[in-house]
Amino acid sequence: MIVGIIIVVLIIAVAVGYVAKPGGTANQSTNRSASSTTAAPQASPQLYVSIAGSDANSGSSSAPLRTISRAIALAKPGQTIIVDPGTYNEQINITSPVTLEGENANTTIINASGYMNGINIIGHGANGTVVSNLTVENADNHGIYAQDVGNVRILHNIVEHNGVSATVCPQPPTKPTGPCIIDDKALELVGTDNATVENNTVIHNLADGGIAVVDLGVLNPGSLVSTHIIANAIDNKIIGNKVLYNKGGCGIIISSKNTGTIGNKVIDNTVEFNPAGIIVGAGTPDSATLNTIVENNTAFNNFLPGIIVHSAAPGAVISNTIVLSNKVGENGNFIEVGALNKTGILVSGDAMPVSNITIKNNNVSNEYYGIWLRNAQYAILLNNTFANVTVANYTN
Repeated sequence: MIVGIIIVVLIIAVAVGYVAKPGGTANQSTNRSASSTTAAPQASPQLYVSIAGSDANSGSSSAPLRTISRAIALAKPGQTIIVDPGTYNEQINITSPVTLEGENANTTIINASGYMNGINIIGHGANGTVVSNLTVENADNHGIYAQDVGNVRILHNIVEHNGVSATVCPQPPTKPTGPCIIDDKALELVGTDNATVENNTVIHNLADGGIAVVDLGVLNPGSLVSTHIIANAIDNKIIGNKVLYNKGGCGIIISSKNTGTIGNKVIDNTVEFNPAGIIVGAGTPDSATLNTIVENNTAFNNFLPGIIVHSAAPGAVISNTIVLSNKVGENGNFIEVGALNKTGILVSGDAMPVSNITIKNNNVSNEYYGIWLRNAQYAILLNNTFANVTVANYTN
């Protein structure tokens, strides 16, 4: 009899809406009678931004916000922000994880005219941020800038005409007269890990080139401000981007200015009509760029050689680089290191040798030097092909 009463009580409890939470504690369900107090509305899984919206709105699809910055301020970690077509005149600062998604990169535009950068993604609090399907243009310096953050994905964007009022540092021996940015690229990753930059078009930028991956430390190569944070650049992937017609610097560069840029990959990119093509570098004393893969890229018509691996300072280490299955042609010389004629792939150790480099299965055409080596230690050259090349393999 007692057991029957207990069963009846349990049935009644379930019927009135009591359920067990994980861990065994009871929690009242959201089912309520008509006379109960109305439950608070749940946050929309997305926030919406439109040029026809208002920042006084809730951010729902029927009541969109006017600015992306307001949506960033309201967004909960992990929330998606959908941006309708139009031009948004602002700088976006992301410090917690969001997905920022334009409807179409050709028509959804962040015009950062008068601002330092277009989009900043800063700090571990922003780990996991995604930025996609936007045009970012007209910033004084970087179009998209990520610093000391992990697992960021930057996808299907157009990054153009940035570096309008750049504060890029002058080339040595000229000394800067004030604070300046060492690497003022249109799309820059500084001290990031496991970031993916994929299928973006980086074109017609005015400062110091296209895409950069570099470490963070005593030098902050991407900013005017030193952070005193040490963060190596580890396992980032630059995949399938078009880097074209940028005015200064490198098309794509993987470089160390501090303690370590390690395990980064440059794959399937098209890099054409830039001052330099693809560079793997170590540019300051005791910096280190290790375990870089440059694979299946196309590098044509750059003013300097198509692919450059360059250790440029005392104690600067570049080791275990793989240059594999790239197509290179119609590029320029690099007089500063002694390559006086057009060169496809160049390796130069200025003070320290570039060590353990493998150059394999590349196709080099319409160059004077196919592969040019200077102070390269334990270099492996294997199965490269040459067309209309005067000197296939040159060792200085």
